[in-house]
Amino acid sequence: MSYVLISVHDKTGLEPLARAITQTGYKILSTGGTADHLRKLGFQITDVANYTGSPEVLGGRVKTLHPKIHAGILCRRDNPKDMEELGKMTAESIDIVVCNLYPFEKTVASQDCTLEKAIEEIDIGGVTLLRASAKNFQHVTILSDPSQYSEFIERLSLGRFDIEYKKSLAIKAFRTTNAYDGAISAYLEGSTKDELGVPETIHARQVMPLRYGENPHQKAGLYSVGNNEWPIASLQGKELSYNNILDIDAALSTLLEFDPTCAVIVKHLTPCGVAIGANMKEAYLKALECDPASAYGGIVAINGIIDEETAIEVGKLFVEVIIAKDFSKEALSIFSKKKNTRLITYNKNLPRAKFAIRSTMFGTLFQQPDLSLVDSFKIVGEIPVSEHDLEQLTFAMAVAKHVKSNAIVLAKDFTTIGVGAGQPNRVGSVKIASSQAGEKARGSYLASDAYFPFADSIEHAASFGVKAIIEPGGSIRDNEVIAAANKLGIGLVFSGQRHFNH
Repeated sequence: MSYVLISVHDKTGLEPLARAITQTGYKILSTGGTADHLRKLGFQITDVANYTGSPEVLGGRVKTLHPKIHAGILCRRDNPKDMEELGKMTAESIDIVVCNLYPFEKTVASQDCTLEKAIEEIDIGGVTLLRASAKNFQHVTILSDPSQYSEFIERLSLGRFDIEYKKSLAIKAFRTTNAYDGAISAYLEGSTKDELGVPETIHARQVMPLRYGENPHQKAGLYSVGNNEWPIASLQGKELSYNNILDIDAALSTLLEFDPTCAVIVKHLTPCGVAIGANMKEAYLKALECDPASAYGGIVAINGIIDEETAIEVGKLFVEVIIAKDFSKEALSIFSKKKNTRLITYNKNLPRAKFAIRSTMFGTLFQQPDLSLVDSFKIVGEIPVSEHDLEQLTFAMAVAKHVKSNAIVLAKDFTTIGVGAGQPNRVGSVKIASSQAGEKARGSYLASDAYFPFADSIEHAASFGVKAIIEPGGSIRDNEVIAAANKLGIGLVFSGQRHFNH
């Protein structure tokens, strides 16, 4: 008689799996909640405690840690001595193990998680089952993730369990235990390792294979570090590309700066139009007006449910991706005519990365993500700056934070009218932004991601009629910059916080 051992926390897909297994003549061993769940589904189950003759002890801490279980998994079926010893133990071989682990990372991510609760969520028996089964993969099939069930069921019906398939399952099991141990040690280690709290082991789990990277000759894939749930859903369109994912991240990062109804248009990681409006249609049209040429082929993100009116306007422009909290039925009908356009919805509680990570030739750089905006407002010039002015300046700085340095943003009426990005000198970005804004620049608000090293940018801003400027301050020539602003009649505010974005 051959057994299958099923002991899982995540019971997704268990019914069709158990049905396929029992139809091929296997007997099911199980424990605790898994056994109860399977019995309710109508399956005949042998409790591990009855099979081993040892009841669960220590409040369930010890269930499957028994020689009859692990001998049944680890015995080499082609080794007569192993099989003889197994017989003397009155044990049977366990040919298939289905096991997934307590959700440790999800538990410790909760703000109210205590050390005691975290410790109880450390899976011992499950990890041992995974490792034992994976070690003996030549004789045992180990399923460690519900995503593996459908292929397994198909292979089971055909009797196709080649060694490469079983080896791939073993590799997945070992990766699972490696990531699990890494998560536990990282939690217990806390921030004692260094001030950033970077764990020694980082496990990357593939979320999505990609056709290629930034360019067709570069291989790529999307990986999740940790156990984060995929926070977006695709409703329509082609598969996401590497560049799409980067632009979606840039668009959502910018969008999350704003609570009122807001539209963001991104092209090549750069916001080329951002606006707050009374409704989604107004916000989108205002954002589009900033730079309609660059918006072509870009990404549109809106922090609401896209309605019919907005969909009609967005549908007039070719865009790669449209992101929203959701889409109305009428909007979906309109976009269905553009089958290649990707429609994406996002969770309202988007997870924010714990680290910003960059690769270099010298190693990997870690830093905290830039999640704050202004340290404090300090009006440093003689020209009065009103509360309304500060609100407009804050809007401009919230956009500038997401523009590649050197970054200059011109805004008016909570709408970008000019964006200068990625120039090696700051006055160059000022000139690009002012050229884009044209006559609209008169009476506008300017935000700079870093301080002005010279007064030339202030002088140029005055030439096209900027009303007020916000910048971090901190230059050795701040006095010259302040004097120029006073002389030229421009309000000047220091934010005390730089936002380089390389």
